[in-house]
Amino acid sequence: MTGGYHVHWLPLGFAALLALLSAWLNQVAERTVVQDNAGFSHDPDYVVEDFRVQVYDLSGRPRHRLGARRMTHYMDDDSSELERPQFLATANGESPMSVTARRGVILGDRESVHFLGDVRAARGTAHGLDAFILTGEHLRVVPDANILSSDTPVTLSQGRSVIHAGGLYVDEHNQRLEFTGGVRGLYEKIH
Repeated sequence: MTGGYHVHWLPLGFAALLALLSAWLNQVAERTVVQDNAGFSHDPDYVVEDFRVQVYDLSGRPRHRLGARRMTHYMDDDSSELERPQFLATANGESPMSVTARRGVILGDRESVHFLGDVRAARGTAHGLDAFILTGEHLRVVPDANILSSDTPVTLSQGRSVIHAGGLYVDEHNQRLEFTGGVRGLYEKIH
C-alpha cells in the first residue's frame, strides 16, 4: 500500500549533491593561505651595503642626508630596513640636526624614517646656546615636513635643563614643540 504519497528522488538527489559541493568548496576556501595582499613573502629583493642618499633643495644646496651600514629592501610592502642609520638635516641655515639609532625602517610611502633602539637626536649650538639632545627608543622623522615625533618615552636635554616625557611632537616649520604623557623635568633659564 502506497498511501498516496509519491517521492521524487531526482530533485532530492540533486539538492543533496549541491549541499555536499557547497560544503567541499567552503572547506577548500578556508584552507587557502595568502601571504600578503600582493602574494609575495617578506623576503628581501635587494641589499645595499654602505647605503647613502643625499637630498638637495632647488638651488642645489644639501637639505638632508641619510646613510646606513646596510639597507635591506622588501618587495612585498616596499619597506626598507636600515642597520645603524645616520640622518643629518642641514636646511634653512640653522644648526645641523643629526639622528642616529641601532636600526631604522622606511615604509613604502617613503615620507618618513622610523629610528629604533638607542635613538639619539642632536641639534648643534646656535646663538650661544647649548646643543639640544633627544634620547629614546623610537623617533619618527619626516624630513620634507621638518617633523619629529615619538609615542614612546623621550628625554630632552639642553645644558643643565632636562625634560622627560611619554612622547613628543616637533614641527620645526611651525615652531611647535609638544610633550605628552607624564611630563616632568628641570628647566634652567638662560640669563
